[in-house]
Amino acid sequence: MPHVQDTGIAKCVPQPPDFRALFEAAPGLFLVLTPDLVIIAVSDAYAQATMTQRTEILGRGIFEVFPDNPEDPATEGVRNLRASLDRVIRHHVPDAMPLQKYDVRKPEAQGGEFEERYWSPLNSPVLGPDGNLNYIIHRVEDVTDLVRLKKAGMRPPVREDIQSQLERMEAEVYLRNKDVAETSRQLKEANARYVLAEEELLRLHEDLQSHAAQLESANRELESFSYSVSHDLRAPLRALDGFGRALLEDYGPQLDETAKDYLRRIEAAARRMGLLIDDLLGLSRTARAQMQLTRVDLSDLAEGIVKELQQQEPGRQVDVSIDAHLIVQGDHCLLRVVLQNLLGNAWKYTMRTSPARIRLGMNEGGSGPVYFVEDNGAGFDMAYAGKLFGAFQRLHTAEEFEGNGIGLATVQRIIHRHRGRVWAEAAVGRGATFYFTLMSETKEVRSDERQNDSSGGRQPGRRGADFTGVEAESHHQ
Repeated sequence: MPHVQDTGIAKCVPQPPDFRALFEAAPGLFLVLTPDLVIIAVSDAYAQATMTQRTEILGRGIFEVFPDNPEDPATEGVRNLRASLDRVIRHHVPDAMPLQKYDVRKPEAQGGEFEERYWSPLNSPVLGPDGNLNYIIHRVEDVTDLVRLKKAGMRPPVREDIQSQLERMEAEVYLRNKDVAETSRQLKEANARYVLAEEELLRLHEDLQSHAAQLESANRELESFSYSVSHDLRAPLRALDGFGRALLEDYGPQLDETAKDYLRRIEAAARRMGLLIDDLLGLSRTARAQMQLTRVDLSDLAEGIVKELQQQEPGRQVDVSIDAHLIVQGDHCLLRVVLQNLLGNAWKYTMRTSPARIRLGMNEGGSGPVYFVEDNGAGFDMAYAGKLFGAFQRLHTAEEFEGNGIGLATVQRIIHRHRGRVWAEAAVGRGATFYFTLMSETKEVRSDERQNDSSGGRQPGRRGADFTGVEAESHHQ
């Protein structure tokens, strides 16, 4: 290594400056605030201008130290300063305030009353490396003397070397006052728009109340009509059916076959009318019944419906597949009606198909699960799909398949009440698939259910079933 001669002269390294001392001695009027608006530093000039002591204001909130003058009801100093500081906190940009009247309190030794003061404030953010707000520098210029002279119509006697500074301050105050005027104009326009929006909202609310009253009145009329249908119309139907049966029983031997056929047709029409009344009342009840939302297992519901239908027609053999653990959120009774109609319809329209196959399942759609009932029965022409869910709309004649055309209208009402949708796809002679969705359900519920059942629970299976479905009158209609 080369020899380095020690000259005996130590290198002079300057000590870092005392930034706090520098700040406190700065000629400007400065406060340093935390984002919570607590004072953590104050310059000597600021303390002198506001007649405060540093030790008495450090660690206290700015509005605790500098409240509004309680004897001036028009004062807005605190409100305006708070709004400016809020803008700095929200947007992390400096905020120059217009000329402010903000009185300060004298020390108790000088009487403790408030003294009129005018200020030109500027609030600036100090951001950390992460972009978060660390401090706010609150800088003011005391323009009280200038304002007083202006009010008195006098021009202050100043030296030539500070004349330019006064002119700059006057221009700054003028521009800030213009900004305040523009802001005030915008606020007035916004307030006018708000008033108009509030009036429109009030009008809409009144319209909504009016519509609600009309709906309540219509519901009462519907209930009255339902009562009339249920009681008043049944009486003549019972009379038709009863007297027709009495004629056949009492005078049957005296009647020829044509007369007997007429009476049988009268009885059948009366019974059909009774079923139509029942279906209409059921359709009305689905629209008015109060919903009780619970966790519903569609798979269990479907199994129960299949068992009922097997008992009604044990001779039918239908290959039924029911996906396991179809857990949804909905009204148990109403969703049972949905499955009774869809599964019953699937049965009805597979009666001439061998082997007959029906499936209840679920696919994951883009916005949630999509449930479906699929069969390989008669199907229908998609050109007439728009008629499917209308009351009394049928795509097959009563001679082909019995039914009243109410079932799918009931299904649609129930699904809509669950904030879902229902639709179908089919082809003539190749079966039909009816899809439906329900209100948004928590994926956690369904995934938990499937995880809990994965160790020994029921798996999707296939089982033979026979089902007719008394309430499932409609299907491909």
